[in-house]
Amino acid sequence: MAEIKSALEIALEKADKLGKLDKAELEAQKWIEKGKKTAARYLNDPEQADLASSLNDAPPEHIQKILQGIMDVLLRNIILPREDEQWNLIKRAMNGIRTIKGTTADQALAQMEQLLHAYQQTRSQYFEQVKAQMQGRLGELKQAVAQQYGTGMAEQLDIEAVPEFQQEWARISSEIQAQFEQQLQPLKEYLRQL
Repeated sequence: MAEIKSALEIALEKADKLGKLDKAELEAQKWIEKGKKTAARYLNDPEQADLASSLNDAPPEHIQKILQGIMDVLLRNIILPREDEQWNLIKRAMNGIRTIKGTTADQALAQMEQLLHAYQQTRSQYFEQVKAQMQGRLGELKQAVAQQYGTGMAEQLDIEAVPEFQQEWARISSEIQAQFEQQLQPLKEYLRQL
């Protein structure tokens, strides 16, 4: 079983690692962090933050490190969407990548978007299948609840609240997510290398 580290342990490890970095590595880390902060501002308020202008005041020798930080944050925010509300952030991240990488990223971003939509559709279809499979068991459960607590309580029973349903859906959902993550990661790496 993996060891779970506290925030303090992680911070101490980072501090220890930073103590071992030489001056050039510390300088590079500073510019990567600047890129990450720029991307975070862009994602939180795209109207106020301009990714391209963050490169204007940077020394030319550090632009690649800033871009690395920006790409890290943008790619980290392209996730497999479980809810429609997540698309706003995903779209902003994709637009940010398009701003940084230009039209060379268009094909990979289009594939990525198709993959994310396919994930949502697959997840939704499997959810409905699991729900339909469990409906038969819900009838038996409703009868048992009606005998013990009355028909009013049995009618309020929701299939999604049944522990069996939740366990089965969690298992299937994680399998779907793992399958699509395997397809998403190479696209992210490709964009990172562009």
